[in-house]
Amino acid sequence: MKPALPQMGSAVAAWMQPLEFVLVGKEVVDHLVTETYINKRSFGVRAPLKPQELALKPEGQRAWRWEQIHALPTLQLAVDDIIIFSDFRYRVMSKQNFSEYGYILYDICEAFGT
Repeated sequence: MKPALPQMGSAVAAWMQPLEFVLVGKEVVDHLVTETYINKRSFGVRAPLKPQELALKPEGQRAWRWEQIHALPTLQLAVDDIIIFSDFRYRVMSKQNFSEYGYILYDICEAFGT
């Protein structure tokens, strides 16, 4: 018998706000890599990393803009995807699938030079 897991989806959903961003895709056209832009809408919570979490990052990366996104499992991003929020490009650095609890957690970092 599988133990019952607490469903955090409704609690997390109560905090969520509409998220609008652009997913940057890449495709090869005539032997050149071109970017495609896909408007995405979802619900989630964006927040900066906690100081303790930021302190664990490598020294050269601590000054970068790091955020977390708690989102419903319907938002599917992959590690290394590039997304744009408010004219800032971010790279998806990690994905933690807590869909059994009703949410997915992404760590994103400002993407320099992409």
